[in-house]
Amino acid sequence: MDNEDLPVEEESSEEIALSTREKIMNAALEVFADKGLHGATVVEIANAAGITGGALYRYFDSKEEIFQAVVDAHSATIQALNFARDLIPELEPRTALKFLARGMFFFIYSDWDFLRMVIGESVKNPEAAQPFVEKLVNPGLDFVRDCIVFWKENGILKEGIDTNIATMSFLGTLGYMLVQKDIFEDPDLEDMEIPEMVDQAIDIFLDGILKE
Repeated sequence: MDNEDLPVEEESSEEIALSTREKIMNAALEVFADKGLHGATVVEIANAAGITGGALYRYFDSKEEIFQAVVDAHSATIQALNFARDLIPELEPRTALKFLARGMFFFIYSDWDFLRMVIGESVKNPEAAQPFVEKLVNPGLDFVRDCIVFWKENGILKEGIDTNIATMSFLGTLGYMLVQKDIFEDPDLEDMEIPEMVDQAIDIFLDGILKE
């Protein structure tokens, strides 16, 4: 039988709807990254998705709803940290922080437009960016804080280590490295691979808080 004689599988209405919804969200991500939530328009998003404004409104009621959907779609990876919390007592400190830090970096690098979108929106419109904070920032922060609290309670940290300052110090270091490497394109970091950057940062951080 020739290929021409084979039956053609048609997409179901549900598959078409899912495909169109994803197309809208991907287009919106690019528009939001360039213009922010306030500067973007539904018409621009529809044009970027290759559909009409009327077609877009069959799937979303507003650009704010699209923004929320984009954040929700990217939250699953970071939410996986919740399943790892029970492992903290079994993980050596460097292993626990490598799990978090490498996961965060690879997640961020997997979609740079998403990071541009949420960072820009966090500065210009903190209220709109709150879902990102709740679903993507807070789980990472809580994971580090839980680790430090556990280590502190079990006497493996130096005396006087403040849980909140230690948490912010670690995440702040990761964030600054990211900015230096990809926004300011620091030549000293250009050839350094993510695992190497992360591992050195973890060693420096833990050397400062762990007992000898």
